[in-house]
Amino acid sequence: MSRLATLATRIDTWGANKRAIEFRTGWASKTRDDIQFFDTGKVQYRYRVRGAGPAIVFTADPPVTLELYDAFLDVFAARFRVIVVELPGMGFSAARASYTFGFRESNDDLAAFCEAVAGPGAILAFSCVVGLAAIDIAVRRPALVSKLALMQTTDWQGFLDWKIDRDPKRILAKPFLGQIAMRRLAKARAPMWFDLSVGNRDKVEPFSCCAEETLSHGAGWAMASAYQRYLTSGASPIGKVEQPTLVVWGKADRSHNAASPIRAKNIGANVQLVELDNAGHFPELEQTRKAYEIITGFVDG
Repeated sequence: MSRLATLATRIDTWGANKRAIEFRTGWASKTRDDIQFFDTGKVQYRYRVRGAGPAIVFTADPPVTLELYDAFLDVFAARFRVIVVELPGMGFSAARASYTFGFRESNDDLAAFCEAVAGPGAILAFSCVVGLAAIDIAVRRPALVSKLALMQTTDWQGFLDWKIDRDPKRILAKPFLGQIAMRRLAKARAPMWFDLSVGNRDKVEPFSCCAEETLSHGAGWAMASAYQRYLTSGASPIGKVEQPTLVVWGKADRSHNAASPIRAKNIGANVQLVELDNAGHFPELEQTRKAYEIITGFVDG
């Protein structure tokens, strides 16, 4: 199964060198003045950076892309050197054939991005499943991470439960079938996902419209490859994080079960959980000012 799943990722990386050039020179490079790219060799990351102060790195949770972060960057740049990056194979971060969406492979590549762009001692504010990458990087590369401020992140078992709930027919979990289904249904699936997961209902339509536009311009949403290769069954491969950790949780997110925020406490010994009643899966975008106040208080505390 693992070998087949690895081979199936080629559907999401096929033609990546050409796409990388198109992204770097075409529409995806021109939507905002602060768009930048960084290439690790396996992945050409697209990111935005603004402000001065402590470096804090956020990950855009697909199908959300950098185009939704204008107001967010305005707020966070008042206190931080804030970086928002699109994940490999997601949005306009082109993943090459040498990248196969594996757990350690993905985390190490994100660590390379953080080391080069954010520098040592950054605050990692990764979102959802990729919060596991932030934890793993903090455990194995502690010099890179001063604190964690995670969005909608639970523990390993919590995400295994989430994976089953989100794919009850096991379509995404099947190599090739999952990748083909995502490619064909991405535009239809995006508004359904936002309707399920976004708690601030005023955000559902603009989020959906943005996703429709970016997907039309070639944005990736390699969810099936991530399902099959990144989050695999079995015991957690991650140690307990020692750095101070904040988890911001939107309680109106209907894509996670009720135990998910409780399980977030299992990440490490020093975990602070803050729940927001009127936010869903994207608390930093749905209640930006509140998220800023919470994170700033945590960082300065």
